[in-house]
Amino acid sequence: MHVKTLILGAGVTGLSVGYHLEKAGQKDYLILEKEKEPGGLCRSIYKNGFTFDYSGHLLHLHTPYGKKLVRQLLPGNLLRKPRHAWIYTGQARVPFPFQANLYALPTVIRESCVNGLLSAKRTYKIPPKNFEQWCLRSFGQGIYQTFLRPYNTKLWGRPPRELTCEWCGSFIPVPSITQIRKSATQKSTQRWGYNASFYYPKQGGCGALVQALASRISRLKTNSTVTQIDLKNKMVCTGTQTISFDYLVNTLPLPVFLTLLSSQSHILSQKATLLSAQAVTVYHLALRGKPKSFSWIYCPDEKDPFYRVGLQSGFSSHNAPKGCYSLYIELPGKVRPGIKQERQIQQALLQKGIISEYDEKLFSFWQILPQAYVVYDKHRTPAVQVILRSLAKQNCFCAGRYGSWEYSFIERSLLQGRDIAKKIV
Repeated sequence: MHVKTLILGAGVTGLSVGYHLEKAGQKDYLILEKEKEPGGLCRSIYKNGFTFDYSGHLLHLHTPYGKKLVRQLLPGNLLRKPRHAWIYTGQARVPFPFQANLYALPTVIRESCVNGLLSAKRTYKIPPKNFEQWCLRSFGQGIYQTFLRPYNTKLWGRPPRELTCEWCGSFIPVPSITQIRKSATQKSTQRWGYNASFYYPKQGGCGALVQALASRISRLKTNSTVTQIDLKNKMVCTGTQTISFDYLVNTLPLPVFLTLLSSQSHILSQKATLLSAQAVTVYHLALRGKPKSFSWIYCPDEKDPFYRVGLQSGFSSHNAPKGCYSLYIELPGKVRPGIKQERQIQQALLQKGIISEYDEKLFSFWQILPQAYVVYDKHRTPAVQVILRSLAKQNCFCAGRYGSWEYSFIERSLLQGRDIAKKIV
C-alpha cells in the first residue's frame, strides 16, 4: 500500500493533520492508531452517568483560528468557564496564582514572602541557568520556598535546579514587584495566566472534540500498531501490512518513535536516551453529595499524596448525575493502586475540606499516564533540536506534545497539525 502522507498516532495533532489535509483537497493520506479508538490522552470515559477525562483536559484558546476551529467542530456544544483555582498549603488557602495573592497567607509567611522580594533581581545580564534560579530572580526566597519549590519538586519528581526555565514563561504568571507587594494587603482584581478562563464541551467531555475531528476524517485505521519504520526506503510495517509513503508525520512519543527506526544513526540513538518524562497517576472519584465550588486545587505539601485535585463535574453539569460530583486526583509518578493509597487520598481530601464526611462514595478507578510531562532538563532541548533536524531532512515531521517532546496544550496541537498539513500541501 502507498500513501502520499502517513500519519502515526490519532491524537489531537494527528487528527488535525488529517483534517487540514482534507480541507485542502488532499485525501491521499492515512492515520495509523494502535488503540481501538482515536484521541490519545484526549479521551473521555463514560461510566454510570459520569464523564471522566484522562485527567484534566481543558481548552485554552488564544488565537482567532483556534477559537473558530473549535467552535466549528463543537457547534452549540461549547462552554466558557472562569477559572477558580486555589493553593492549599499548611493552614492557608490561597487563590491562584500564589504570587499575586499573598494577603491570604498567615502574617509570618506573608512577611517572609514580601521580604524575599528584596532579593529578586529581574534585570540581569546573564540568563538564569535553571528553574530554581529563575524563580529566585523573579520572586525571591519567600515565595520560592513556600510554594514554587515544594510544588514543582513534587510535580516533576526532581528539584527545580535540575530543570531549565525555558518552558515556564507561558505557564507561570509574573506580576510586577509592585503588584506582588500590593497583593499582601488586598485582593488582586486582575485575571492572571493563560488559563484565567477556558472552554470545555457541554456534553461528552474532552472526548467530544476528538470525536468531532475523527468524524470529519476518512482515512483512519485503528488497532494498527507500528512495529518498524524505514525512513531510507520510506516504509512503515504494522502487524498486518507494509505501507510506503512520501511524507511521514510522527505524533508518537519521540523516544518511542526513535526505537522503531530500523536504521537510525548512532547519534539519534544516543540522543533518544537523554529524553525523559514524568509519569502521573490519576485517581478518579465519584461521590453523591454537594461539592465545594472550585476548578482545581494545587497541593504542594509533602504530606499530601497528590499534587492537584480537579473538580471534573465542575467543568460541565453533564459530567455527573444530579446530586453527585466527581474529582480527578493527580499523584506524581507511578503509584501502585491499592486500598492503603485510597484511604490516604480520601483522608487528605477530608482534612482539606475538599470532600465531606457526609458524602457517599459511589465508585473510583485508577489510571497511570506513563509519559504525562516532558522533563525540561539540561539534555532535553539540545537533543530534541538534533533529532528533529535530522528527521526533517528525511521528510519526517514531528509534532504535538509528545512528537515534538514539549510542554504544551490542545490548541497548540491543533495549530501544529494545520501547519504541517500546509507544509505537505
